[in-house]
Amino acid sequence: MNITVLGGGTWGLTLADLLYLKNNRIKIWEISKENIENILSRRGHPRLPALKLSDEIEITDNIEESIEESDIMLIVVPARFVRETLNRIKNSDLSYKIFVICSKGIEEDSLMLLTDVAIDVLGEAVKKHLTVLSGPSHAEEVSKKLPTTVVVSGYDINTMKKVQELFITPYFRVYTQKDIKGVEIGASVKNVIAIAAGASDGFGFGDNTKAALITRGLTEIARLGLIMDAKQETFSGLAGLGDLVVTCNSKYSRNWTFGNLLAKGYSIEKALNEINMIVEGYYTVKAAYQLSKKFSVCMPITEEVYKVLYEGKNPKQAVVDLMTREPKPENINF
Repeated sequence: MNITVLGGGTWGLTLADLLYLKNNRIKIWEISKENIENILSRRGHPRLPALKLSDEIEITDNIEESIEESDIMLIVVPARFVRETLNRIKNSDLSYKIFVICSKGIEEDSLMLLTDVAIDVLGEAVKKHLTVLSGPSHAEEVSKKLPTTVVVSGYDINTMKKVQELFITPYFRVYTQKDIKGVEIGASVKNVIAIAAGASDGFGFGDNTKAALITRGLTEIARLGLIMDAKQETFSGLAGLGDLVVTCNSKYSRNWTFGNLLAKGYSIEKALNEINMIVEGYYTVKAAYQLSKKFSVCMPITEEVYKVLYEGKNPKQAVVDLMTREPKPENINF
């Protein structure tokens, strides 16, 4: 297969390597000339010491050329740049090309899920060829060929099966999942909860606290998902609980690291600069908070993270306010 990877970050490079090793022809498009030079000079990424890209994988900044012969396109740019990237190719011949969205997030201004952004830009006809790849899958571990399991979701079962077969290897297992909305919501909002989990660890709180954050965070994700027509069972699966657990606990999680640094006294700007990569949860929390208000969904952890990041609230006060909310039964409606 001819495959184009749109985005040369750690996940894009890791997936390019995985697919190349399955005897596919790979091109990577990256908008930044500086990033291209860095990739070419080391055939990899400094955060991925186990990865060495083949010289046969082409790296380019010409997006039209990169997709010209593609059968499959992976969208692996940060969520906030998905619309801009798709706008660059919308006038190309995209007939029968399969799209795999590997980015995770919600568009800030429109509050659209990324598949909805793709449909908005490329038209309804793209739905049959549109999929999402998600689940607990840090690039740092996949690049080391460590066992990883994810899901592919979409609108057409035959397309989903093609993508499943494309990606599956002895170390990268792929399930199909019909609930595309649930998969995307789980993938996006877990980054917000992970910021809270990182702050919890930064403050020196214990296992009890972390367990509560993950459990109640999953409840928030499911509440939002259900009111947006997702399926409850999705949130107990890989795209829900699985992705949430790894993002709230892993040393590779940028969102966990961001929250951890904030708890240790870093300013938002200093924490973002320290990480020096896109922290999706920092942007997603604005959209998730606005969606909670739009649909009148109770999402207290999300609300407190939003207030800390965008209203200057003291993180310790946010913890106090979460713990002293009005007593409630555990299982309530929205």
